[in-house]
Amino acid sequence: MRERIKLLIEVLEENFIDQPICIEKNLLFRANLFVLFLLLLNSASIAGVKKAMADGSFIQSRLCGSWTDARWQEEFSAMKAAGMHYLVIGPVAESRDNGKTVTLYPSDLPNTTLSRHVNDHDMVDVCLRNAEAAGIKVFIGIGMNEKWWQALGIDSTWLYNQMEFDNKVADEVWTKYKNKYPAAFYGWYWVYEVANVNLTPIQQNVLINAMNMQLDHLTSKNEKLPFMWCPFMNSKFGTPQAYEAMWKNVFSKLHTTNGDIFAPQDCVGAGGITLSEVPAWFSALRKAVNTKPGLVMWSDVETFDHKDWSSATIDRIIKQMQMEQPYVENYITFAYCHYQSPYNTDSGYHATYIDYLKTGRLETSPPTAPANFSAVLQSNGDVVLNWDASSDNVGVCGYYVYRNGKMICKKVVPRIDEKKVTSLTDYVDAKLNKNTTYTYKVQAYDFANNVSDFSKQITITLTQSGN
Repeated sequence: MRERIKLLIEVLEENFIDQPICIEKNLLFRANLFVLFLLLLNSASIAGVKKAMADGSFIQSRLCGSWTDARWQEEFSAMKAAGMHYLVIGPVAESRDNGKTVTLYPSDLPNTTLSRHVNDHDMVDVCLRNAEAAGIKVFIGIGMNEKWWQALGIDSTWLYNQMEFDNKVADEVWTKYKNKYPAAFYGWYWVYEVANVNLTPIQQNVLINAMNMQLDHLTSKNEKLPFMWCPFMNSKFGTPQAYEAMWKNVFSKLHTTNGDIFAPQDCVGAGGITLSEVPAWFSALRKAVNTKPGLVMWSDVETFDHKDWSSATIDRIIKQMQMEQPYVENYITFAYCHYQSPYNTDSGYHATYIDYLKTGRLETSPPTAPANFSAVLQSNGDVVLNWDASSDNVGVCGYYVYRNGKMICKKVVPRIDEKKVTSLTDYVDAKLNKNTTYTYKVQAYDFANNVSDFSKQITITLTQSGN
């Protein structure tokens, strides 16, 4: 495509620049310009679709700790079908307040024990072995200490000691697995999440020193690989400009090397910022990254909904990536493997996303409206709603339940790791007010968040006695 556009430009220059333009040549010139415009538009459209696609996922041991080879291959097959190349695991060593450290691999370091999630497996080995076979690149999350969340700001009294221990973890993991799985063992992930909590200059220096302790150690031991970390932000705690200034200061003293990755959580899933706030925060962080030569900026795209910790529909995920597209080179997700994988939830999420990748657009066919909707007032004053399942060309993701025109419930297909059975076609509305009239209606939505027409509307009036 680029060569064809280049050739067309050369032809235009050769035939029309600095030459008298007759009527025929003027018409041809305009026609060629129109063709060039279409080619450029098509090229930009294709490039945009390619850029706005996730390139990997985090995965947590509570989901995958005891997976078999076959189960890992299923997950990697789904990731590859979605065009993904990267997985982030860990922390492989997590320190507790009691002085013990749980690991995802058998460690010889003192006071370590295998995590209950791995069921006596070497999860790191199993993951890397299958990633090597599948062509997936793995970032190893090194260490974490739960004191991180207890400290106000950043406290050096334990953090520096923790960095020393984490460096020993990195050395051990490197010795055990790098030569064994050279292609899959691709990078390091610094698990500690930094927030925009207005860190003082002293606290910022603690952060800088801690990160440099690990960066310098990895470099000195010839264990340096692409190094990624994922800070987060909340608009209630500060401004984009303040966070930009903080990271500019940190970057100016951080010993990163070319290809290290600053991948802020986009915080849309967790509710830290809204979609409309994404450009302001990401443009500010991009400006900070631009001050650090060789540093790369990715987005850590949140694929869940904090309101009920359910899986986000594909339309919202695409909007997040498209809004972040001007500021980042790539996308990792938190976490496609948990919230959209066809092996952990309804395959409609994955099918809808794959269709988007193939066509460059989301499908737009809505489900049918819920039929046989009923609302029955119980003797205790509750209202029990029921309806028949809707149908959809891909599948029904769930239902929106409305009372008096306001959505009061989102029913959504469950995830396997939730280990619960969820009925999608009923709802109990409780704790209602007496002597009050309520109207109810329901609509179905699919995995692209196309919504159906409403069901019929039903009105219920509670009397003083509650029925």
